[in-house]
Amino acid sequence: HRQVLRCWNALKRSDRAPTISLAQAVESMQRFKKDSSFVVRELKAFFKKYPMECGANGINDLLESLAKRLDSDLVGQVIEMMPSMGLKPDQRTYEILLTMQFTTRNFTEVRTLLSTMHSRGISLNTRSTIVAVKAALKTGSFEEATRHFRQLKALWSGLSDGATPSTAPRHIVSQLVELACREHQLGEFLPLLEGVPVSEDAVSSMLSECIRRKDPALTSKVEKLVREQGHQLSDATYTLLVKSASNDPGRVQQLFDEVVAKGTILSADFALALLAFCTQTRSMKLADSLFEHMKPKQIPVLSAFIRFYADSEQNEKACDVYEKNLQWMRMSGTAKGDGQPLQQAVCLDARIERSLMSAALRCGRHDLAKNFLDASPSDVAKHITMIRNCAASGNLNGAMKVFETLKSSGTEVNSVVYNTVLDACVECRDLPAAEAWMAQTKSIGLVDVVSYNTLIKAHLQKLNFAKARSLMEEMRSEGLQPNRVTFNELVNGLVTRGSPAQRAEIWGIIKEMKAAGVKPNQVTCSILLKSLNAHSNEADILETMDLISAMDEPMDEVLLSSVVEACVRIGKPDLLAQKLKQLHNTDKMSVSGSHTFGSLIKAYGHAKDIDGVWRCWKEMRSRHIRPTSITLGCMVEAVVSNGDTEGAYDLIHQMQEDDRCRDALNAVIYCSVLKGFTREKKMQRVMTVYEEMVNRKVDLSIVTYNTLLDACARCGRMDKAPEIVTEMKSQGIQPNLITYSTMVKGHCQAGDIERGFAMLEEMKNETRLKPDEIMYNSLLDGCAQNNLVDEGMGLLRRMEEKGVAPSNFTLSLLVKLMNRCRKLDSAFSLVQEISAKYRFSPNVHVYSNLIQACVANRQLQRGMTTLSNMLEARVRPESRTYAILVRASITQNQCDQAAGLIRGA
Repeated sequence: HRQVLRCWNALKRSDRAPTISLAQAVESMQRFKKDSSFVVRELKAFFKKYPMECGANGINDLLESLAKRLDSDLVGQVIEMMPSMGLKPDQRTYEILLTMQFTTRNFTEVRTLLSTMHSRGISLNTRSTIVAVKAALKTGSFEEATRHFRQLKALWSGLSDGATPSTAPRHIVSQLVELACREHQLGEFLPLLEGVPVSEDAVSSMLSECIRRKDPALTSKVEKLVREQGHQLSDATYTLLVKSASNDPGRVQQLFDEVVAKGTILSADFALALLAFCTQTRSMKLADSLFEHMKPKQIPVLSAFIRFYADSEQNEKACDVYEKNLQWMRMSGTAKGDGQPLQQAVCLDARIERSLMSAALRCGRHDLAKNFLDASPSDVAKHITMIRNCAASGNLNGAMKVFETLKSSGTEVNSVVYNTVLDACVECRDLPAAEAWMAQTKSIGLVDVVSYNTLIKAHLQKLNFAKARSLMEEMRSEGLQPNRVTFNELVNGLVTRGSPAQRAEIWGIIKEMKAAGVKPNQVTCSILLKSLNAHSNEADILETMDLISAMDEPMDEVLLSSVVEACVRIGKPDLLAQKLKQLHNTDKMSVSGSHTFGSLIKAYGHAKDIDGVWRCWKEMRSRHIRPTSITLGCMVEAVVSNGDTEGAYDLIHQMQEDDRCRDALNAVIYCSVLKGFTREKKMQRVMTVYEEMVNRKVDLSIVTYNTLLDACARCGRMDKAPEIVTEMKSQGIQPNLITYSTMVKGHCQAGDIERGFAMLEEMKNETRLKPDEIMYNSLLDGCAQNNLVDEGMGLLRRMEEKGVAPSNFTLSLLVKLMNRCRKLDSAFSLVQEISAKYRFSPNVHVYSNLIQACVANRQLQRGMTTLSNMLEARVRPESRTYAILVRASITQNQCDQAAGLIRGA
């Protein structure tokens, strides 16, 4: 850059117009800390000396370079300079300005620029129009979005470079479709999609809107559009088409015949949708054809068939489906001594069981009915290191022997060594040994502030707060003054181990600290921040924040992180935003490098201040600070967590185009976007990001593949899981516990509990991994959903045998399982036995599920008693708890009790 500036200064003395990159010259000036005014003066002087170089293309090249760095200040000054050179912003200029303002999410300025272009008669090119569409989508303006999309199609039709509507970014089209559906304008928008390929996600959105509006004519238009584009209809699309044709038996039959002819493997969702139609129209023939073609094994589907046949008075068929397919299912999770799968009884949903029992009685299968009835009855220099190592392993005798060896060698033993041994006593939690060593150290005159601080720490560990305070007085009597460490240890002890009454003394200690001339520092503030939670006194919160503001030293990133975490923990993002605003307007925060900007971006992200996020990013880029992978990761994560996954993905593409920033991209950053689209249940966008990662040869990790599998689970696309696992293994990446847990969860959520158990067995047979609580809980949830009480209890026994302790979440699932199988007494027994055995108290979710079970079993009074027990245990009921009891009280005509519950809530 120094050489560039030398050449630039030499050009001023030349009479011949040079060939030079103004963008590079300007960047070199900025690298040498030249301000915007200096740069503009230099540019004006250059163009005055060489007027032939004063062209729109050169200015636009300069503006494009500045815009990529988001240097809006200098961009603005260059724009203001143009009229003095006889230049006006042209189409390309506005494209550059629009792109820059959209990148920083300044949608108001985008709209202003578009208005200015319109008033000046400057047409939009393709890229500008795409920016206009995206800006309208972000602001939720359907009218603007469709107007610009119409202009975009017109532009494509007039181009000769091969660009057509088929090159439209599919995610933009999908977002336009989502907005049209949200604004109930799908019918008006549909004609604009002619010749524009639509994604499966967009098709699903359109058909779902048709179902909500109960508009068969609109459904036909959507289906026609999809078929004309040559789409291969997916199972999910057929499912939505069946739902939308609920009043047209002929059309539903055609769709079913089409699916059968294609040989498509039918999903549970499709079967349930078709059965719902059969129930509505009493179409026995179609239901029989579905059962014969599908030969279902999923419990939810079989249960739906039983209910359909029972409700249709096809009693023999209902009983046959149960006895031949459900009564004794082969579960892969258990086996006999001969290795053969053990057949276990399936416990049905109470309503289905009642229907089936009635069907059995009606058709004379009394043994089957009797079976249902019987199932109802619940861690000198070398020695110091060795001493510390002994202490870390709990070997106090070893630490003492090392000290004696050092002492017997004739080496002068100083206070550091004595304090190390004292610390070893504390580390080994031997308070009598620590006090005896302190007395010995004191007798030879080597005691100092560190000695007292160490002993104070030992007493704080034992909750001897009064003794810790008396040691501070003893220090003063020995002529030693407590320092920051002393006060910080005491405050930390009270925060982490003190009772509510003892924690009330914290601010008295802070006053004592200030009176002793010891100013609270960053450590003090971090400790105080740890004490804050959602139940903290407002005065304590404000005093802590005032203490941070009164600090002499600038805030470091550790403290900034503590402020962020505290504000999130206490549920006050507005307080975090206020604190960040104060820091932005003072010099309390030293912002000098990419890492610090990353911390600030993370903080603004937590505060849900997306403008602050983009402001920090813009300032960092305009100061030519190259983002590290961590900073870029913070930025992408902040944008994703604030609901703009597409914006984060756009940012990744901008970094790909920047030679200085491209190397900062890694798999972790891409994974943030993958997780964002996964949370939004956009499977196609997930796969698009994954394919880009593969094409760009991004180093893929187990996290990448686990995220893909999570997307399959969330989006109900477990059919893609085997292909993803195969690709993962082909990359030399072996599945870990999270991989298997995710697949188990996905199969259980899809109602395929048998496949969930099979994944558990596969993990046990093919790996050395051991199931954890999460995996067991996923399977338990699947058992609860499918009323598999024997399998659920077997899982609990296996979980305990493997040393995996149940948690409150496990307990809530067990209560749910017992409730569904009408074993109320067993639910209460399990809560009492497991909470006592593993020494934890049931939480609100366990109590709420118990109350739900009482109500479901028509024992409202027992539910009220459970509420009383809950309150006595100081467990605060949630709104759901009261809602369950209020509804049940009203149903049983106990209005006074319902009113009392509402007043109590």
